[in-house]
Formats: sequence, structure tokens, C-alpha cells
Amino acid sequence: MLGSTSCSKDDDDDNDNQNNNNEVVNNPTDEEDKKETAKYNFFGAELYSNETFTYGKFEVKMKMAYASGCISSMFLYYNDSYKGNGEVWNEIDIEVIGKEPNGFQSNLITGKLESKVTSEMIHKIASPVADNFHIYTIEWTPDYVAWYLDDKEIRRSDASSDTKKQVAKLVKPQSLRFNIWSSENTEWVGSLYQKYIPITQEIDYIKVYDYNEDGTFTEKWTDDFDSFDSKRWSKGNWNMGIVRERQDNVVVEDGILKLKLTKELK
Repeated sequence: MLGSTSCSKDDDDDNDNQNNNNEVVNNPTDEEDKKETAKYNFFGAELYSNETFTYGKFEVKMKMAYASGCISSMFLYYNDSYKGNGEVWNEIDIEVIGKEPNGFQSNLITGKLESKVTSEMIHKIASPVADNFHIYTIEWTPDYVAWYLDDKEIRRSDASSDTKKQVAKLVKPQSLRFNIWSSENTEWVGSLYQKYIPITQEIDYIKVYDYNEDGTFTEKWTDDFDSFDSKRWSKGNWNMGIVRERQDNVVVEDGILKLKLTKELK
């Protein structure tokens, strides 16, 4: 995969959708909205851990964001993956994408920048993911990677049966990351429309567990976001797809960490 508030005043439609991500369930098609979208610059957000991990359990209670063109994510990522020139790529994803309001995508990415190996899967749930908070969990061990939703295992990739050998290739220390952004790949996520912005991904808490050699996990720390801990976390400030990730778009409000996708007139 690899700002505080919007700097423009939003119209009534935008305010209606700011706290009701579940209302955004259909991709608009009117040409007038596309013309309006061209008037704006868009800004996303990324939170990433200063610490890196080699194996562990990562549990997060959050309300993912949904809108056409938007990606809302939780992922583990080897920080040098992007460099190319023979550097390996290691990544484990949970993503809510703009063409799938009733579910999320899991993925492993290995290989290299020039030749990535992926294994995307879409997992349907009963209601739009942006309706409520859910508990998302990734377990990463030398033997398997597993994804959970509300303590129910949704997918497992075992090293013993992984035909692409991706689990065995996840050997690099990875940071824990969350971001909200928009891709230029409209076939994957749909087109981004200004009338659905601003939109917010909300994180209630994050728990990180160490992996033990006997296959168990031991809780290492919990962040309830009573404040922003700059010793534990950093904020992204780079381009991601068609948005610029902005540090001011990562905020803590009333015990919730929020990642915001915003817009400004050009």
C-alpha cells in the first residue's frame, strides 16, 4: 500500500455525511459532481508506530471509513519496502475499499517493488463496516498469518500450505500502520467525489502482543488514546495515490484517534 480539520467550509451534504459513513454506499455518476471534484485538492492521513515488530498479535477497535474512491486501512509494513533495487517487500493488510461497503479486503504482499506477489481476498459481513466499531486483529507468526473480525477468524494463511510461500517470506521487522487515502486505480476503489468529503476513520484502542516461541501471545502494551503519544507514534506527510497525507489530519478527540480525509479548494 503503500491536516486537523478541512480548511474549506463544507456544504450541507458534506456535513450530513461527516459522521455517517454508512450513508455512502453508491458510487455517484453525475458529470456535474466530477467537475466539482476537479476544483479540490484532497488530503489523507497516516499513523505509524515508531517501533517495529517481528511477529506478534495486533488488535484494534475501530470504525473504518467508507466512500467511493477511499481506502481505509490497518496494516503491517517493512519500512524499506518502497526502496526497490532488490529490497524485499513485506506487508500484511486489512483494507476497506470504496467498492465494497459490506466487507474488507485482506492481503499479503511479498516479493519486491518491481515484482510484487499478492493474495487479496474480500470478506463479506452482514452490514456496512462503517456503521459500527469492530475489533480487527492480525496474528503474525513464523507458521501462519491470521485475520480476525470481532474475535472470529476470517482467514488463515499457513506456511505449510501456502503455495506462494508468502508466510515464509515475511521475515523483516514491520511497523504497525493505519491510513486513509485514495487511489488513482478506479477499477479497484471507484472514483473519489468531493461531495462525500470529509470522511473519518476512528480508532478506540490498539493492543500489541509479543509472540512467544510456544505459539502463545503476551500483551505488550495498550494505547487508549487519552492523548497522542509521540514516543510511540508518528504521522505521515507524503503523497499517497491522489491525496497528500497530512500530519494535521491525525487527531485525538475525546479518547478516539481520528484519521481524516479532507479537501481544500485549489
